[in-house]
Amino acid sequence: MTINLETQIKEIVIKEFTALIENIEGDFKKNVIRKRNNFLLNQFDKRMIAYMVFVSSFESKSGNAIEACAKEIAKLRFGQKNVPDIVNPNNIHLSAEVISKIEAHSVHGGQVIVSNVNTDDADLRGKITQFREANKASGRGTISGVTQSSIQELYDIAQNYIVDEIHIKPVDLAFYDGNHWTVTEIKAGGDLDSSNAPSNIDKLLTIYVGLNVRDAKIYFSTLYNKNGEGNQWTGIAKKHMAYPEMFLIGSEFWNAILPGGIDFECFTKLYREALVDIKLNDRINSMIEETLKNNA
Repeated sequence: MTINLETQIKEIVIKEFTALIENIEGDFKKNVIRKRNNFLLNQFDKRMIAYMVFVSSFESKSGNAIEACAKEIAKLRFGQKNVPDIVNPNNIHLSAEVISKIEAHSVHGGQVIVSNVNTDDADLRGKITQFREANKASGRGTISGVTQSSIQELYDIAQNYIVDEIHIKPVDLAFYDGNHWTVTEIKAGGDLDSSNAPSNIDKLLTIYVGLNVRDAKIYFSTLYNKNGEGNQWTGIAKKHMAYPEMFLIGSEFWNAILPGGIDFECFTKLYREALVDIKLNDRINSMIEETLKNNA
């Protein structure tokens, strides 16, 4: 069974990252030329610029690919019906018009939450922000009061904003584990700054409100620990949500969704093997050499 799961996970990575590299190849030459027009980079070697363009493109576009991988991997653990494209835990009736709107909001097969809570209401948004601000950590050594239990206060508030129309909220990943709904905001390393951390946490709290399930769990997650696996993760988001209760960092995130018998170490091995199978390095070098030859 474990071998079969390993094969399935590897195939998921191959599918998503093959599409990713094809996407990068499609506009690579154009992006290299644009970068050369940046006078700030005039002193850089053309090959160096080409590699910079690839890394920039890969980092900016790989987020959707790895989130798609996470969603498909979660299905292996929790079952397809528990990781739905349309997250509708309250069984709200959806008209054809609403479904059409959902499809317009869905990006790269992403998930959306449908809700009868008016998450666009300015007053409700203000109360979410007030809740976060009132509970943020006040100084070194203090912990935010935004916890899995305290957020239920927002659920109670949201009941005053139930409306007839349907509201749609994209979510990075949502799944039902048999006991609780879990929603998570996924970042690469989670290295937010003081200006955008509050809005990211407000976004996650708004998603919780939109889910409209009192005992749902929410997490701020990262694909890797920017400080290195096994090391204490540091990030400004910890000021706005209780750490570690509200966080899934690196291996913690992957181990939360990987199926039994597959741990984070095994997953990273499968990921590396998948990129070898699609000849990623060869395709990068060919792409760069072709670009340099045609734009010498």
